[in-house]
Amino acid sequence: MKEEKVLTKEEIVEDFKENLVSNDEIEGNDDYSSYSEESTRILVTDKQDPTVSSLLQKYTRQKLILQPNYQRKFVMKQAVASRLIESMLLGIPLPVVYFAEEDDGSLSVIDGQQRLTAIISFIKGKFLYNDKIFKLSSLNVLSDLNKKSWNDLSDSQREKILDTPIRAIVIKKESSDDIKFEIFERLNTGSTPLNEDEIRNTIYRGSYMSLLKELEENEKFDKMINKPNFKNRMVYRGMILRFFAFKEKTYLNYKPSMKTFCNKHIKEFRNMESEKVEEYRELFKETVDKVYTIFGENAFRRLTKVEGKNDYDWSKTRINLALYDIQMFEFTRYKKEALIRHQDEIRDRMFDLMVNDLDFISSIEKETSNTTAVNYRFNKWSSVLADIMKQEIDNPNPRCFPDSIKTKLFKEDPTCKLCGQRILNYDDAHVDHIKPYANGGLTIKENAQLAHRYCNQHKNKKEE
Repeated sequence: MKEEKVLTKEEIVEDFKENLVSNDEIEGNDDYSSYSEESTRILVTDKQDPTVSSLLQKYTRQKLILQPNYQRKFVMKQAVASRLIESMLLGIPLPVVYFAEEDDGSLSVIDGQQRLTAIISFIKGKFLYNDKIFKLSSLNVLSDLNKKSWNDLSDSQREKILDTPIRAIVIKKESSDDIKFEIFERLNTGSTPLNEDEIRNTIYRGSYMSLLKELEENEKFDKMINKPNFKNRMVYRGMILRFFAFKEKTYLNYKPSMKTFCNKHIKEFRNMESEKVEEYRELFKETVDKVYTIFGENAFRRLTKVEGKNDYDWSKTRINLALYDIQMFEFTRYKKEALIRHQDEIRDRMFDLMVNDLDFISSIEKETSNTTAVNYRFNKWSSVLADIMKQEIDNPNPRCFPDSIKTKLFKEDPTCKLCGQRILNYDDAHVDHIKPYANGGLTIKENAQLAHRYCNQHKNKKEE
């Protein structure tokens, strides 16, 4: 007899590691204070030992929810799933599974979804989510069962599996949502923990969550984020939820933590009516279109100084959620046509905030989820856009040079006229008034010169 291989949780999640969301990919989300002090924390649990047979019956009656919108896709390898079945036939106790009780009495799987899906798939004869025939493979102990399906087993073997008890802990529906979050996080401290978006999807199933699932497929949104692992780990849904929460409540009603702020919003609108769903759908689609038109694939990313140089460059890898919040929220206030008429100045003013305004930089980098930082960045960007949009009234001498002049200057000679060094990045180029605008300088090509943003910033400081 070969040495028995014991099934481990690490094997179950092995294929999922590539979808982890690294801190190198996301910033502006230092929401360390996870729960509001105001929340009432109640936990009610029940220990049970249902048999596989009883869980199968619940599944058949649609009272056991294995993989609704909130759960990860089934990722267990067939070999690992087969050894799980082998463990049951050998009488090896299985790890505890955790359920959340829904209002209608059904059970949603919190932890153990991969195992239960594998068991029910084997009994059904094929994997539930791809219809692939499930035959046992890679068995180390009961190797004579390799290549056998459920129907190939003996009656006693099938009864052995059906009678196997599953130790379960049920988190009752009376428990508070915030403490459910804490429990789910503690349950998932292994190599592939659930993130807050996956946990939120576990708790708040309904028409709102279905809408978030639909909207994460938006093509332009995907182009701007451009992170497949974000979609796989449901981070897209969490980002879309943040947008709606701020739009519905506004930043003036924000109170930490960001997690609780979003939880309260989705709890309130969990089963939103179809009219509200359509309103949100159109709002998101239109806002994403505006942001993509103005910022393109540099949306939600910071412009930062290149170490040792006068150049600034885009943070191509990281998404900054603080920037995401304000860029999305404020564009809902203006029509696309008006934004397009001022797109050059909008981009230029956003760039300047990211490199010149130290308070703004702090609000998108440090302690970004506290009330002071949230209010500052929203107010700042709101006032900047409002100032730009005042120019909808004819202005014979606008302050910002159009992008056409910047493009011509950059093509003619991408050299900084203040330091004499080459400007490597187009977005780091700033068009400066030779005769200052404040002194009556015209915003025309003859009064324009190209400069590094850094050099222009320091020139302005010297002139003050």
